[in-house]
Amino acid sequence: MKAKIRVTLTTDAGERFYGPGVQDLLTGIREHGSVKEACAAMELSYSKGRRILRHAEAVLGFQLVKRQQGGAAGGSAALTPQAEDFIQRYESLTDAIRTYAAERMGEAFP
Repeated sequence: MKAKIRVTLTTDAGERFYGPGVQDLLTGIREHGSVKEACAAMELSYSKGRRILRHAEAVLGFQLVKRQQGGAAGGSAALTPQAEDFIQRYESLTDAIRTYAAERMGEAFP
């Protein structure tokens, strides 16, 4: 038996803006170099992916993705240094919470 932990960040008003899905989208952008391709890999519509990114950026107050308009060859996208830092801090937080939960599970259900 184990607990499944999902960490979702919210505003003070309780509005969700960051969680595993946004994290996956950002790592997909890092991997593919494209918002469109990252969305396609997640089977997420491009318009929804863009909406998710705009919302997270608005709440955080900084740009997560630097976009380059395309033309004939297509555009590209890269994570900003702030996004890379945020990804790392979110991963550290979720790792710490999962470790804590696993320890408590062992105590509660030996």
